[in-house]
Amino acid sequence: MFTVSTFAQDKFVPTIKQGSVLSYALFFNNQTYNGIFSLDSVATDYIKVGWNIDQLGTGSWAMKSKSINNGVRGYWGQPSPGITEELPEDMTVLLFSKAQWASLQKDKKMTFDQQIFTLKQPTEQQQVKLAGKTVDALMVENQPGTTRIWLLNNASYPVLLKIEGNTVGADLTINSIQ
Repeated sequence: MFTVSTFAQDKFVPTIKQGSVLSYALFFNNQTYNGIFSLDSVATDYIKVGWNIDQLGTGSWAMKSKSINNGVRGYWGQPSPGITEELPEDMTVLLFSKAQWASLQKDKKMTFDQQIFTLKQPTEQQQVKLAGKTVDALMVENQPGTTRIWLLNNASYPVLLKIEGNTVGADLTINSIQ
């Protein structure tokens, strides 16, 4: 496996599994919202992500096999309360696809939202921390350097931890994983 830091032994990888709850700050139109997301159902060919977003309500998204394996775009549309939305085959939400993960491991880059993101070494200030602990995260950046993404260094569940400068939707920052 690819190592991004000589300090990897000092980092931790939160456990991600069915039932995991991820809390984020969502930044959109100069406002901050709280979002709670849960992995309600997890299988090799199906993942259901529940959501509860301030001032919007609750609902869920479903990703099927093609999304999980080959998705290259994030779902950034306004969530629809009260229903389970099935995502298109090329979209994922809060997780990166197996193809994106493989590309990142092999080529040190991946395609996401019609942009090429290249693996970068984060500075100490750019490290993601949860409960005071540095998370084992990979940081990627688009070619103009205007968008950065941090994802959990976990082949099974490469969770989106943070996105800054999102050109197609809200910026997100993880607050906790339970």
